[in-house]
Amino acid sequence: MPAQRATRRPWPALLTLMVAAPLALPATASAEESFFGVGVGQHRMHFDSDDRDNFDVGTEDEIGLQLRVGMARPNSRLYGQWSIIPGSDFFMSSLTVNQDFLWRAAPQFQIYGGIGGGAVTLSWNGDNSIDTMPGLSVQAGAIVEITRTVHVELGVRQLFTRLRTDPEGADGSDVDVDLDRIGIASASVNLQF
Repeated sequence: MPAQRATRRPWPALLTLMVAAPLALPATASAEESFFGVGVGQHRMHFDSDDRDNFDVGTEDEIGLQLRVGMARPNSRLYGQWSIIPGSDFFMSSLTVNQDFLWRAAPQFQIYGGIGGGAVTLSWNGDNSIDTMPGLSVQAGAIVEITRTVHVELGVRQLFTRLRTDPEGADGSDVDVDLDRIGIASASVNLQF
């Protein structure tokens, strides 16, 4: 009786390599770096209401502050961002987790595009309640590397939400108002280490 010849299948070794390779990337010095960023942005809030006679709806532009912290790899970055917008009649903030994909267009110049998700909160002046709703965002922009650790970033973002609030209307009664989306144009400085 002839001896059975063992057939080797490449799948277990290939599967092990596919799983182990991404896990080994953070161990290399240049594969992953932390960063911290601070920026300022022009925030355009889009408000809508069923009772338009009792509450001024439309868009409202406010300047806000952005703080971010995350991890950057050569072709992507994952980070959390906190935006604070002290409006004339309200205080709004958003906290999102974002994933951006980076493309190197020149040695010190990258463009990016990405998605994010998180929460948006809004409190009207004189009101003790805070309204919170989830939000989804898309963003794009450009990053210029001034030095290896200092990067300047210009970006745009659309944050979509259905935040329903109830501020006081012109007649003194509560009015249902929706914050549909927030358009953001921002400039920031990131420190990568």
